[in-house]
Amino acid sequence: MRRLWVQLPLPAYKPMLVKTIKVGALQTNCYIVIDEKSREAAVIDPGDEVSKILPEIKDLKVRYIILTHGHWDHLGAIDKVKKETRAPILMNPQDGWAIKPDQALKDGDEVKIGNLVFKVLHTPGHSMGSICLFRDGYLFSGDTLFAWGCGRTDIPGASIQEMKKSLKRLSVLPDETQVFPGHEESTTIRDEKERGTFG
Repeated sequence: MRRLWVQLPLPAYKPMLVKTIKVGALQTNCYIVIDEKSREAAVIDPGDEVSKILPEIKDLKVRYIILTHGHWDHLGAIDKVKKETRAPILMNPQDGWAIKPDQALKDGDEVKIGNLVFKVLHTPGHSMGSICLFRDGYLFSGDTLFAWGCGRTDIPGASIQEMKKSLKRLSVLPDETQVFPGHEESTTIRDEKERGTFG
């Protein structure tokens, strides 16, 4: 079982911890984002294996459960996490065919976790309701952007045209932005520019 704590101490940014837990058959990255000062947290994409997730949040105040999109490998443990934490489920309603959120997220919305504020970027392509969460220096990209690539566009609800637009939008984020994708390892906007991921 692989668990990774990442301390992200960029000067001028409020302290944040990111815990990565790889879960399920597709090794989806479930992220626990923690505001160090308040100990408030969000669980992003609890895809499976709730037994891995719950011990890591037992001493935290989980404010939200956030889905980057509605595919099964990103939400398999959501009912059990919600039952344990009583936190509302946030997602873009265009993926509401998968699960009904407690709160809809649309482009430009802000999600506050303690002192941390994330901006919602609607990035359709892998699914029509795909979103990313951005704050200075950090991007949680779901299955929109990976190291060396992007999410599939050959499945129902996907669109290569929309994906190209979404990748172009992400390409203008600061080069030093650290990207936490839905699968595989983290990357940066700079690295993906150099690899030609944005086209």
